[in-house]
Parts: sequence; C-alpha cells; structure tokens
Amino acid sequence: MSKRIIKGERIKAIIHNIAEDFRFSGEMGDFPLLFYKADTEGLLRGAEIEQMVEYLTTGLKELQDNIQWRREFLTENAEIGEIKMLESLSVIEKEYIELLEFLR
Repeated sequence: MSKRIIKGERIKAIIHNIAEDFRFSGEMGDFPLLFYKADTEGLLRGAEIEQMVEYLTTGLKELQDNIQWRREFLTENAEIGEIKMLESLSVIEKEYIELLEFLR
C-alpha cells in the first residue's frame, strides 16, 4: 500500500484550509473526514490518496465552471461587484491544483 507523508508547509496549509472549510460548514461525510484525518495525521494511505484525487478533480471541475460563469456574468453586469468572491474562488482553484499535483 502506498502512502504519502505530507511534509511541505504549503501542502499542509492547503489540506488544513480545506479541512477548515468542512469544519466551518459542520460536514462529517467521507470526504470531510478524509481531510480532517490528513490535517491531523499529516499522512495519506493508498485508497485515501485516490479518494482525495476524486474529490479534488470533481471540485476543481465544478469550481472552474462556476468561475467561468461568474466572470461572464460580471462582464455583462459590472455593477454587481463580486470581485472579492472571484478572487476567493481563484485561490481555492490554485490550492486544488497544487494539491492534485502533489498527489499524482
């Protein structure tokens, strides 16, 4: 069984950020528990890596679709002012990509 020890501070921070998002929302499903465990232990084992890749891949696709839709909407409706939200979504997107690169 393969395992990944999470040593890099940036990867630790990304996992912690995702776990904190789940903690804030109070979620307790399989994916939140996976991130809570990785955040606490600093280690991923076999199937956990595959689960995390699945979560990140799906989340990244949904996020990119959402960001693109919001950009187009804001272009047409500049007065709305959701720039801060777009910036936050872009940060999440970058974190997902970095974590996926680490896991692959």
